[in-house]
Amino acid sequence: TPTNTPTPTISETPTPTPTNTPNLQGFNYPNFASTTGLVGVGNTSVSSNIYFLTTAIVGQIGNVYRTTAIQYNRNFSATWSTFIGGGTGADGYCVQWTPTNNTNGGAGGAVGYVTTAINAITFLTFTYNNYTWYKNNVSQGATSVSAGFWRQTLYFWGDYNHSAQTFALYFSTTNTKPGSPNQTFNSFSFDSGSYYMGFGAATGGSNDNQELLSWSVQFT
Repeated sequence: TPTNTPTPTISETPTPTPTNTPNLQGFNYPNFASTTGLVGVGNTSVSSNIYFLTTAIVGQIGNVYRTTAIQYNRNFSATWSTFIGGGTGADGYCVQWTPTNNTNGGAGGAVGYVTTAINAITFLTFTYNNYTWYKNNVSQGATSVSAGFWRQTLYFWGDYNHSAQTFALYFSTTNTKPGSPNQTFNSFSFDSGSYYMGFGAATGGSNDNQELLSWSVQFT
């Protein structure tokens, strides 16, 4: 008489769900061989793994945004690098956090800035040679740099501390983060809304290639 051999029961240990994934929404573009997760508006283009916000043609405006809005009311570090040149010296670019990602920013000296941005920093290359933080479309004051300073390859780091409400901005001509920030913006803050981080640039009667070379955000 045959006997039935019982089928063994296999118990599986469930994979635990991570409870601390601060960089789940972080991103890293060491170059722009891939533009997945990005949307361009206006005169943007990609060539040789470089994201051109504008080329050296008068009257251009270009903006690039992340395709997904996320919350920035937590500590994060952002990095980006740029090259501006090849033209006659205008007008500059901006980094910004906006409620929409389908909007082209302002022309000429407005350097692609979107006035609905909760925070934005503009970098002006023509005449003014400065950078300005805008909080809810209100200038928080300009800081001058030497003439032509932005018109070269530059590396940037921005460290946001949510509890202290500070944004420490570093920049250098080499890919080595300075030991102390070039400027710390106080009362720099984000509410609980979700925003698209992006960049904008514009040319006017004068122009430049305004190139984004790399871009990353890491939540800390």
